[in-house]
Amino acid sequence: MNELNRSYLNELKGEHKTVGQVLEEIKGFVAANNIQGIAGRMGLLKNGLVAHIKKEDGKMYTDLLKTAKDMNIEMVSVTVNTFSTAMKGIADRVLKFFGKYPDKDAIAKNTAEFNKDFHGVYEDIMKRVNNEEKVLYPMYEKHCC
Repeated sequence: MNELNRSYLNELKGEHKTVGQVLEEIKGFVAANNIQGIAGRMGLLKNGLVAHIKKEDGKMYTDLLKTAKDMNIEMVSVTVNTFSTAMKGIADRVLKFFGKYPDKDAIAKNTAEFNKDFHGVYEDIMKRVNNEEKVLYPMYEKHCC
């Protein structure tokens, strides 16, 4: 793997850590019923996730699919397509969540429902991060560039 792609992969891993930290902060604010704290971190979480997804879509999936085609490695192609399809579902659910709770008033108005919805988003994102780091990122390291 060349240095540029190693740096790219390290950036993605760093973004995972940042997203995980923000999720944990929000989780703490939820437990403390701190609506202002939750609202203050929601924009950071949304912006971080959207930027991260674009960064992955713009390079990782493209590189892996090209490698799969060039080297005729069907397992890589199937894995990438599975991850890509799953990510679209997660992204849709997460964006609906952000749309449903655009500000502190919406969060305060539906606190119990927000807490439930946040738990689902938290689980979706954390599972995805773990799967990417256990499967997708090592595949990228092994087969790309």
